[in-house]
Amino acid sequence: MEAPESCPERSITPLLTRPEKVAIVALGHSMNDFTRECMSTFRFNNPYDEVWTLNRGIAAVKRADKIFAMDDLRWLAMRDKAYGAQLQLSTVPIVTSTAYSEFPAAVEYPYAEIKQFIGDDIFNVNTVAYMLAYAMFTQVKEVAIYGADFFYPNGSTAESGGQAVAFLLGLCRFYGIQYKLPQTTTLLYCNKIVQQGNMVQRPPYGYHRKGEAAKLLQQEKEEKARKALVPLYTPPEEGF
Repeated sequence: MEAPESCPERSITPLLTRPEKVAIVALGHSMNDFTRECMSTFRFNNPYDEVWTLNRGIAAVKRADKIFAMDDLRWLAMRDKAYGAQLQLSTVPIVTSTAYSEFPAAVEYPYAEIKQFIGDDIFNVNTVAYMLAYAMFTQVKEVAIYGADFFYPNGSTAESGGQAVAFLLGLCRFYGIQYKLPQTTTLLYCNKIVQQGNMVQRPPYGYHRKGEAAKLLQQEKEEKARKALVPLYTPPEEGF
C-alpha cells in the first residue's frame, strides 16, 4: 500500500513546546564555537531549554531537541540512502515541509501561521531563517545562533540567506527577543568586533578615514620639509 503524501493526523506535540532559551546550531565554521562551548562549565550548567540543529546536524549535534530539514524528506532519502535511513530512525522531532508516514519523527512546519505572524515571506529562503522565524513565532525569549556564517572573509565560499536572517534578527530586536552570536561568525559582521578603548564594537566605517587623512597630511609636511633642505642647483667649481 502506497504511503499517503502527508499525514495531517500526526501528533503536533513536538510543536507545542515553548522553550524560552534556544540554541540554533547550523553547520558553518562558527559551529566550532558551540562544540567548544559544550565542554565548558557554561554548557554543563545547561543554559538552553532546547537545542535545534538542521539537516546533517543530526549526526553532529548529540543533544538536539529538534531537527529542521525543510527539503522534502523523500527527495533527501532518494539522493542519499544512508542519510535518509538516519532520518527514518530518528527519535528526535524533525520539523519539515511534508511529514511522510515513513518518517515517524516528522512534523510539518506551520508555514501559513508563521508567514502571517512575520507579515512577510522573507523567512522562506533557507533553513536557518525558517528556524529563526519559528523561534519568534513560538515566543522564544533568547536565541543563540552558531554556524550561520553565509560568507567567509577570504571570499572563497558564500551561501544565500544571510540577508533574510539579518532581517529577522532586526525583528527580534523589535520584539524584545535577545540574541547571541559567536564572535567568529560573519553574520552581522561579528568577526569584525574589536576592543576600542573601553568599548567592544565594530569599527565605524568612514571614521577611520580621519586618521588616514591626518597621516597623509603629516607625510606631505615631512616631504615638503625634506625638499626645502635640498638645494635645487649646485654650480660646479672652476677648473673642472
